[in-house]
Amino acid sequence: MDIVVDTNVLVAGLRSRNGASNALLHKIHDGKGFVLHLSTAAVLEYEEVLVRELVPAYLPSRDIHWFLDDLIAASVCHASIRRFRPISNDPDDDCMIELALTADVQVLVTHNKAHFRDLPARGIEVLTPAEILRFLNL
Repeated sequence: MDIVVDTNVLVAGLRSRNGASNALLHKIHDGKGFVLHLSTAAVLEYEEVLVRELVPAYLPSRDIHWFLDDLIAASVCHASIRRFRPISNDPDDDCMIELALTADVQVLVTHNKAHFRDLPARGIEVLTPAEILRFLNL
C-alpha cells in the first residue's frame, strides 16, 4: 500500500517503542505492507521537527539523521512535486498534501486527521497509525 506519513507519526514512533506509530515505522523499514513516498520538502520537514522535538531528550542528532537515511533508503522519493498551495489551514501540512496528491497514494497517515479532512474527496484516505494497522490486520 502506498502511503505518506505525517511528521507527528514519526515523532510519536521515535518517542516510544510501544504503540502503533512505532509499529508502523518498523513495517515501513522492513518493507512489509507499505511503500512510503517522500519528497525533499517532506524530508526537510521531518528533519526540522524531529531535531526540535527529540534532541537531546530522546535521541542524539546523529541518530535522527541515521533514521532519516534509513527511511529514505526504504522509500520512493519524488524529485518533482506538483504545487497546490495553499491547501491546508496549517501551511506545514501543505508539503504532505502535495506529496500525497503527486504520488497518488492511497493513504495519508497522521495523528491529526482534522488537518487533512479534504483529502478523502480527492481519493486519499486519512488514517491514524492504529487504524491503518487494523485495516491491514498487521
